Amino acid sequence: MYPTNYYIALGTNVGNYINNFSNAILELKKIGQVVKMAHIYKSKPYGYLKQNFFYNTMVHLKSEILPIELINKIQLIERKLKKNKRIINGPRKIDLDIIFWDYKIIKIQELSIPHPRASERDFVLLPMQDILKNFKDPVSKLTIKELILRLKKYYIIQKLSYRNLL
Repeated sequence: MYPTNYYIALGTNVGNYINNFSNAILELKKIGQVVKMAHIYKSKPYGYLKQNFFYNTMVHLKSEILPIELINKIQLIERKLKKNKRIINGPRKIDLDIIFWDYKIIKIQELSIPHPRASERDFVLLPMQDILKNFKDPVSKLTIKELILRLKKYYIIQKLSYRNLL
């Protein structure tokens, strides 16, 4: 098996975001090579509004494992790092989502790649643009920039200085 490219979104709004991201990246390095990390963005909550601001970023992970194995490992990481998600779109210490898997599409009961709501969220698209500016969404065939221009709602309130947590 050859390594493939995964783009994984990280989000947190409970505890210290730098520690939360650092711990998640350390765990991701156990299952592949973390090639690049996006800038960190501070954003308004999505969905459930009575909570702290979120911090979001993305990593480019190269790994030889298949998506279903990766999602299982990601869920283990979230449990290990005490995700503590009790409300849909509510507060959490860490959230990891597979957004893209190269230019491939997968839809099974346990997993959809590309992430079905990625194109609606600036806090996913802007970090993706940091990592791979000319990437085209395999479903819509639009570039990340084109998807950003089509957004109806914006959540990001601040782009933080680059924090290299690799």
